[in-house]
Amino acid sequence: MDISLLRAIVGQFVERPTHPISDIKQFERLALGLIDIVDAESAAQVTRPLCFHAETPSTIFIRLLEKGGACAELAVEFSPLLPRAQMLAAAQQGAPSLACALARRKDLDREAVEALAQRNEPEVLRALAANWSVHLDAAARRALTQAARDDLTLARILLDRDDCAIEPEALFLAASRLERTGIILNACRRALSSGLSETNRADLIFMLRLENAAARRDRDAMAALLADALECRKERARAVASDSGGEALALALAALGFDPDAAVRIFLCADPAISHDTDRVRALVALVRSTPQRAAMQIISAATGAMRSERDGQRRLVRDDVLAGGPGWRRAAPRISGEPVRKRDQSA
Repeated sequence: MDISLLRAIVGQFVERPTHPISDIKQFERLALGLIDIVDAESAAQVTRPLCFHAETPSTIFIRLLEKGGACAELAVEFSPLLPRAQMLAAAQQGAPSLACALARRKDLDREAVEALAQRNEPEVLRALAANWSVHLDAAARRALTQAARDDLTLARILLDRDDCAIEPEALFLAASRLERTGIILNACRRALSSGLSETNRADLIFMLRLENAAARRDRDAMAALLADALECRKERARAVASDSGGEALALALAALGFDPDAAVRIFLCADPAISHDTDRVRALVALVRSTPQRAAMQIISAATGAMRSERDGQRRLVRDDVLAGGPGWRRAAPRISGEPVRKRDQSA
């Protein structure tokens, strides 16, 4: 009965855009009394229309905030006079549900946005990324992009934003096929304009080990090998190896200097959606063959978080050069291998 009465007076109040002061005060007394005696979930559901009415008394939001639970979340999201101290407290230390409600506010300041972006709860970060009313500065974008490497839903939300300068390479795994094409073309354009077109080849032992793991359909072994070669987390390497479209794996192979013939054998052992589609396998092999190694490394490094300098990346690749002979030659060619690198014995 109390819930029905609260719903009735709220409905009557929101029907009219303006009210006499006496009616507002009468509604305020009735609503506050009923909010106190009904449960928080029902109170939040019934009073939600008041959040969009210009003449809703501020005491209603104060009482909702004090009641806690779903009522507090409603007040944190919609209260027009939420104290800044409470806003920052909710952003920094509030429960995830309260932080989510705060992340949906339209008037968040820079400090609140940065505090929310530093939280580890996926639902909070998704709510913040989906709030197009707030400005994401460089620090917030960096934090969200880093989290998006492990959260494809968040990555998709960031890709859908067209109002902030987010590097799409880091969100490659969540991109559509058309978006992936644009990312690859832009990376190739930058790589070719740099004038550095040197190609490096992966170590033969490493290629054989990855082929064998693919033939066994051992995703865990493939992820471990790719994580070691790319110097990234194993979970992210597994996402690359399990990419449904196959483009991420193709770029990883191109970045590591795989031979196209070896890439064919790996794709033929991939998921049935790829291995049973001859045209798809051909397209992926063409991607391995045609993508400049520098461009492929830029995309994969961004997508996996292996943000290394080019020099660090090159030390795991073997150069496709004929090494000079002679007694004075002591430098060993770097290589990619699943085995730990051992110092060469030069006692002779």
